[in-house]
Amino acid sequence: MIVDCGSGWQLLKVAASYAGFAAHKDADPIVRHRGSLPDASALLAAANEKLGGRIDLVAIDMPLSLAPIIGRRASDNMISCEYGARHASTHTPSVARPGKLSHELRIGFEAAGYPLAVSKPSGCALLEVYPHPALIELASADRRLPYKHSKSRKYWPNESPAVRRQNLFETWRRIVTQLDAQIEGVKDALPLPTRMYAGTC
Repeated sequence: MIVDCGSGWQLLKVAASYAGFAAHKDADPIVRHRGSLPDASALLAAANEKLGGRIDLVAIDMPLSLAPIIGRRASDNMISCEYGARHASTHTPSVARPGKLSHELRIGFEAAGYPLAVSKPSGCALLEVYPHPALIELASADRRLPYKHSKSRKYWPNESPAVRRQNLFETWRRIVTQLDAQIEGVKDALPLPTRMYAGTC
């Protein structure tokens, strides 16, 4: 959750799960975050309480539509045409994925006063976002940034585990630094792991 009160964007809250986001600051820390279905009204209530005001925009990294999603949309094709060569094409949505979750999220936020904006948002709105192209532009990168730990061997097949770990660390550092330049507080909220992390890559 970010806010601009006139002096630039600031990060107010970041969490690894919906439950973690909604939890009060004096609640016991969640040791293991588990997946759960998002509840639009509950998330908005928690956000409004933490903000001390009304949220303006809700952004969701998931295909959203006013019509049933049954395959690729014009927006998917346009993004893939523009960013496919930079390894940031969109996945092909289907009836099954995102399916019911996308529909229920849209309906839930619409009922709470946040209709899906399909052009220029006006007032409180719900937005579909796709972070990979945004991050490419923010970092002035040639292609999608290699940030996934599980794919480090694919990113750098000829490097040793130690070098792959270092490369991952530098990618994470780059992302956090770029975000912190736009949104104050990102570095504090997303501390990087130690370079001596012993996990395999």
